[in-house]
Amino acid sequence: MDAKSVNAGLGAGLVGLLTGAVVGTYGGWAPVFELASTQFGFWVIALVSSVAFAYVYAYVGFPAFLPGTTLVKGAIFGALVWILMLILGGVFEFFKEATYPDPSGPTVFLTLVLHLVWGSVLALLYEVRS
Repeated sequence: MDAKSVNAGLGAGLVGLLTGAVVGTYGGWAPVFELASTQFGFWVIALVSSVAFAYVYAYVGFPAFLPGTTLVKGAIFGALVWILMLILGGVFEFFKEATYPDPSGPTVFLTLVLHLVWGSVLALLYEVRS
């Protein structure tokens, strides 16, 4: 794993955690984060997950084939991760309640906002380090 992906993942993860706190949801990621028994563990799981997705972003080559500016590429990647979480919520009971707590409520939309912000910051930090 290269340092550029790690730094971008950590930075985007921190912004994602703050965004989730502001919008009031982490969506389908909440059950994963809640596997930790402490707040510190919650942050560690969230940051490691973010670094892992930053590595996927770089390794698969998303910056090379996604259209648009750096921020648009990141937003598209964030939306793809959001769609993945929606699929996981539909398939696995573990994610379902956090992903779809109230179909008429704002959680699905707010989680999209969270992923768009996270993805944009990830791409921006990744490209700045290039």
